[in-house]
Amino acid sequence: MSKKKIISVENLKKYFPITKGFIFTNVIGNVKAVDNISFDILEGQTLGLVGESGCGKSTTANVLLGLEPPTSGQIKFQGEDIAQFSKTQLFSFRRNIQAVFQDPFRSLSPRKKVKQIISEPMSVHRVGLREMQYERVMELLSLVGLSPEHAELYPHEFSGGQRQRIAIARALSLNPKTIILDEPLSALDVSIQAQILNLLIDLQKKFNLTFLIISHDLAVVEHISDNIGVMYLGILAEIAPSDKLYSNPKHPYTVALLESVPIADPDAKVEVSLEGEVPSPLNPPPGCRFHPRCPKAKAECKKTEPEMKEITSGHFVSCHLY
Repeated sequence: MSKKKIISVENLKKYFPITKGFIFTNVIGNVKAVDNISFDILEGQTLGLVGESGCGKSTTANVLLGLEPPTSGQIKFQGEDIAQFSKTQLFSFRRNIQAVFQDPFRSLSPRKKVKQIISEPMSVHRVGLREMQYERVMELLSLVGLSPEHAELYPHEFSGGQRQRIAIARALSLNPKTIILDEPLSALDVSIQAQILNLLIDLQKKFNLTFLIISHDLAVVEHISDNIGVMYLGILAEIAPSDKLYSNPKHPYTVALLESVPIADPDAKVEVSLEGEVPSPLNPPPGCRFHPRCPKAKAECKKTEPEMKEITSGHFVSCHLY
């Protein structure tokens, strides 16, 4: 039985205008944070988005969450275009898509107790009476590995890993279908990262959750993702099933990223083919955006932008080498 699409993104663009002047402002350019990307996320599966800082991963997440309006393109949730939603439909949509952010200390109100933080989404969406909400808080604390007495404490009284568990509990409070995880492990100690990652995997299986996980760490997304998209300077360079991408990467940028993953061997020699800095999204290079740093760049790469091509089943690459 084939799984249905939960999220479908088609030709999504998000530009941030650069203006000049104080009273009479003129747009003098655009930061092309996300530039014409497309992907699908199936029910109960995980899509990992990876890439260097500034490649557009978090902007993509913010647009999907409705925190930023898209410049153009289409986002469908369960087959319906969210741009066409009424206020009532948009309110219901927000119940079905929640987020866990990078820094749990900044994403949790320091003035509220844990029970208030977790129950707040239920209050906003008017889900249940106060007694039911409290029972739900106790249930969620248990699900994420915390104790009932933690409900009466404030965020500063917890460790980083515990705070992220609270953030996960809050995201689960409305029984969402999809959770967007924006660098959920990068602010945590390495010893805690595996615990939170295993918790997310267990919760996904238990509630058939759909995840979009954003990370710069390829080792993190490998263990949780069904499919992985590699972003570079606002575009998708490659998207493929996790096993295919790690065993047989096609795009030179993906190859360079995998080469840069640390190896647990002090004597191993690591040769990384990726050199130089990421160009400015305000003025991206013509043709293939990766060509100034690509060791395999051809003359064609400097002139025309490559189209996304399906190399093998489910494995898409945007590169002139194919």
